[in-house]
Amino acid sequence: MSVQTASGPLTRLHSGSVFARLFETRRIVFAVVAIIIGWLVFVPLAALLYTAFTEDTGFGPGAATLDNFVRAYNDPVIFELYWNSFVFGVGSAILTFLLGAAVAWAVERTNAPGREVFHALALISFAIPGLLTTMAWTLTLSPKIGWVNTLIQNLTGTSFAFNIYSMGGMIWVLSSHYFPLAYLLMGPAFRALDVRMEEASEMAGANVRQTFFRVTIPLLRPAILSTMLLLFIRAIESFEVPRIIGSPARIHVFTTDVHRAATSAPPEFGLASALSLSLLVVCVIAVYFYRRVTQNAEAFATITGKGYKPVPVNLGKWRWVVTGLISLMFFIALGLPLITLIWQSFYKTLATPFAATATAATLDNYHYILGYPVFANAVRTSILLGMMAATCVVLLTFVAAWIVQRGRSPWGWVIDALAFSPIAVPGIIVGASVLFAYLMIPIGAYNTIWIILIAYATIYLPYGMRFATSGITQIHKELDEAAEMAGAGTWQLFRRVLLPLIAPVMVSAWLYIFVLAVRELSSSIFLIGPGTHVLGTISLSMWEEGGSYGAVCALGMVQIIPLVVIVTFLRWLEKRVSLDRR
Repeated sequence: MSVQTASGPLTRLHSGSVFARLFETRRIVFAVVAIIIGWLVFVPLAALLYTAFTEDTGFGPGAATLDNFVRAYNDPVIFELYWNSFVFGVGSAILTFLLGAAVAWAVERTNAPGREVFHALALISFAIPGLLTTMAWTLTLSPKIGWVNTLIQNLTGTSFAFNIYSMGGMIWVLSSHYFPLAYLLMGPAFRALDVRMEEASEMAGANVRQTFFRVTIPLLRPAILSTMLLLFIRAIESFEVPRIIGSPARIHVFTTDVHRAATSAPPEFGLASALSLSLLVVCVIAVYFYRRVTQNAEAFATITGKGYKPVPVNLGKWRWVVTGLISLMFFIALGLPLITLIWQSFYKTLATPFAATATAATLDNYHYILGYPVFANAVRTSILLGMMAATCVVLLTFVAAWIVQRGRSPWGWVIDALAFSPIAVPGIIVGASVLFAYLMIPIGAYNTIWIILIAYATIYLPYGMRFATSGITQIHKELDEAAEMAGAGTWQLFRRVLLPLIAPVMVSAWLYIFVLAVRELSSSIFLIGPGTHVLGTISLSMWEEGGSYGAVCALGMVQIIPLVVIVTFLRWLEKRVSLDRR
């Protein structure tokens, strides 16, 4: 009895010291993570605000002034920027949602054949850089050189031609590239919708239309609104489509005007910052509504843990019609640009796919690209930046998510809010504000790969945080408590308990962010130096220099093939994890 009595206090003392050490370690980790995320988020925004309220001197910010705002908002063109940005954002969000939701419905709610193929095609579509998709559509539907327009005119004997250089063309090009994002966002919502609620509505006497508008749409309302808001944000912050299609058509939006001001001679950083604040405010308002919509999504949940049954809708003979329509959509949205890029990459002059040409197919474009002076360096820089950005963001956000979910701190929500906040900052503004910041902060980052890495890490913090939060949430707290009671420290808890369980999610997050980073252009265009070009910037430079279209398409194919391989591996990993969890 005496031994047991004596060991009790010792055990409690040892346990208390373990918890004390763990608590102190977590406080230190919390502080370090908060400082890093705060630095990534606040320093560029502070530089943006400071630059907006100071005059441009040619040697850096000067005296305080409001002239930048007077010049920016006293110009009648500002109304055109607002209107064009609004129409482009709303139109793209609506069309992108309709395309993505149609694919999500067919894949998740029906028995249409080819659903697995549609899912894979959506992922492949998302892997193709938006800059390349935009270039391909100009070669496809340009009124003068578009091969589809030429084909239509030859077949019909008319002068009819689609005009890609229009607001409608801009909306279509962005939507054809972004609809996989809408599919990925709406897919889980369709998957979680219990078909028996619709059946109950029909048994109560409602027809298909009444059931759709009174049952299905209300249940999907949080997912629909949040997806639309996120697509709107992505649209108004996009740069590739307005630059390649909007600028020649004289359809200017905020992103192209911010870039014009910041890259003019001499640079008008103050004017660019003043314009950027309008775009930032719009994005912040949209994100506010996005958070309002998503925080109450539990009220619309249909999975209750008892009696839930995700039954696909039996379309009968119409299942082949649905498969045909979705296949046609993929052929147009994904197939036509890919056909254009692949075919044109083998010709030095403009060539119509599958038609006889005066010149023979050749590999000269690929030889030219592989010998292009900055190509090898751009490949190394893009891959290195992608790897570093993915690694830094994944490590930082998974630690941050652990603090938020397990930190036992009343301030954990601050880190979550900070990490998510860059979703409201367009990439072009991140690039511009990081440039402003590190021109003023003398730490030697300017014109190096490190300043681009800082911008990438800031942009992709929200994506890493969403992956990390979902992964940590799936791990029950009892495992943490058991490890702590056994005397495990913070490092042991991470290495032996959490890391093995969340490794698949971390790998998925790493690959996803890597693909996004290799594709990134809007922030890179401000930050590249003589030796830090990335694939996106040299593609844009070659296109705007008016060189060989074939060489640009060959460069595009060199970028696309590795990204498609990575996404295919990501899909394989996703299926492997799903099988392991069954």
